[in-house]
Parts: sequence; structure tokens; C-alpha cells
Amino acid sequence: MTQDELNNRLSDQMNRTMYLLTIVAAVLLPPSLITGLFGINVGGMPGVENIWAFTGVVIALIVIAVIEVILLRRLKWI
Repeated sequence: MTQDELNNRLSDQMNRTMYLLTIVAAVLLPPSLITGLFGINVGGMPGVENIWAFTGVVIALIVIAVIEVILLRRLKWI
């Protein structure tokens, strides 16, 4: 009886932890994909000539993350 209760508590805690990690991964995955596609860490990336290109990319990534969080809240996943 006590062992079952302990197992249930541990299972619930692990489920909450996995849920949180899934949400964090879902929010961080699209910006990671975009930076990988643009090759942000290598020379010759798009927008090198423009001094505002990096700032624009960073702002776009933040906007994407915020939109994703709003979408997840509307779907009641967060």
C-alpha cells in the first residue's frame, strides 16, 4: 500500500518534469532550426552587409518564441 503510494507520487513528479522539458524543447526547437539553416555561426551568412541584420534575426527569433508560447497557452498546453 505504502509502496504503491510512493510509486504513484514519483510517477506524477516524473510526468510533470517530462511535460516541462517537452514545453521547453518545443519553444526552443524552431529558433534552433532557423539559426542552423541560416548558419548564424559561420561567415558568409545572409545579411552580413547590413549592420541591422543580426538584430533583425534576434528579434525575429524572439517573436517566434513568443508567438509559440501564446499558441501553446491558447491550446491550453501550458
